[in-house]
Amino acid sequence: MTVDIEQRVDDLLKHTGVWDETKETLRELLGEHKAGTLAAEDASYIEGLHKKMFPGRNAAAGAPVSKATSQGTREVREVKADNDDVVLPSVRSGLAAAELIDALREDIANLLIPADMNEREPAEQELRGKILEALQASLNELAAKNES
Repeated sequence: MTVDIEQRVDDLLKHTGVWDETKETLRELLGEHKAGTLAAEDASYIEGLHKKMFPGRNAAAGAPVSKATSQGTREVREVKADNDDVVLPSVRSGLAAAELIDALREDIANLLIPADMNEREPAEQELRGKILEALQASLNELAAKNES
């Protein structure tokens, strides 16, 4: 995972759908990565956000979703076919607490950051950002308690 952190952060910093606030956080996390102090949960966050912003089979290459795909509607059978090989981490049984928290981080980010975020009203973007921050803070508290 760490090999791709710099490329993923670079991709996310260039993406117009990533909030400026989030870009600041990504720059800080990149600095931590370069210093060798990036926490595993932060690396998972970067990976999850990258998957969210660059969905599909070409996510590793950093190929953004086209406007037609991200804004158009699709047949249910197309979506199912595209996602047949995807298993969300939170669906697996027997997850350790840290793995479950990481899976929840990704699930929450996927719920709160839609692909068309940059086209939504600023008030909605701000509210979604505040909700995401609050939920992430709660997960951080749970993770810290779990490590103790």
